[in-house]
Amino acid sequence: MLGLGMIGGSLLRAIRHTGLEVVGFDPDLATAAGASAAGFPVTASDARAVRGADLVILAMPLTEVEAALRSLAPHLSAGAVLTDVGTLKTPVLDAVRRVVPMARFVGGHPLAGTEESGWSAADPLLFRDAPWALTLEPETDIDAWVAVAELACDLGAKPVPATAADQDAAVARVIGLPHLLAEALAASGLAGGPLGLSLAAGSYTTGSRVARTRPDLVATWCDGNPALVGALDEAIERLAVARARLVAGESMLELAEAGHDARIGWENRRFRPVELPADPGMLRLHGRDGGWITAVLRDDEGVRLLGMRPAE
Repeated sequence: MLGLGMIGGSLLRAIRHTGLEVVGFDPDLATAAGASAAGFPVTASDARAVRGADLVILAMPLTEVEAALRSLAPHLSAGAVLTDVGTLKTPVLDAVRRVVPMARFVGGHPLAGTEESGWSAADPLLFRDAPWALTLEPETDIDAWVAVAELACDLGAKPVPATAADQDAAVARVIGLPHLLAEALAASGLAGGPLGLSLAAGSYTTGSRVARTRPDLVATWCDGNPALVGALDEAIERLAVARARLVAGESMLELAEAGHDARIGWENRRFRPVELPADPGMLRLHGRDGGWITAVLRDDEGVRLLGMRPAE
């Protein structure tokens, strides 16, 4: 486990609960000391952490990924599976292709966490019922993908098959855009003056909650994702229409109804169980249709994947 912040630290704790042997590394001495004091094996270098490992997990900010890959490349065991936990998948995939093209890489993004950060925020239950995007590209080793999906299921998460491009387009709307709207809301509330801040209650505090996230992390989730431009354009267009109607003395009811229906529809979705073979094309389609994996079954006939998908 390379990186022991909230996500990496939570994975370190959660994986050990499954009975697997796990070793951590973090270049920050205080973080490494915190994990070591909690009873976890922590190495003094990334080379020692990855040597002989069957699975290597990168859990550092996107800006540090390529340097980490270059550092660990000489020490990565042949056949080891490499994955990560970053928000954007295309930049990581590009870096892997440049630095360790022969690695059995499966891009990962557990959609879990809070606005907190660091080892002190680590929680072994963080991944329970959390979606976990796992990338399937033409070069992806399907056995490696299944291995990472199986681990995610063991941690209580819901692995979602997707290409890196599809994943990044989706998170532009469900992560990047909400964060930028929260930042704008928080800044607008401050600009409203002391009275407005004294009256701030549920709507403001809930809507701006994720603005408490470390700004540098928010930037890495948004920067370099072209799909975020389209998401912003759509949101701005809706707000511009609302502004024009407000200026004209018209009601906000139409926008309120559209938002209400969208949110309630999302909450009331229905799903049905399915069984899938370990086939990349079928898995990508399953993920694109809103499905995820619930369990990996291994028997004499091979590997079967149980999953859920939206009901017709």
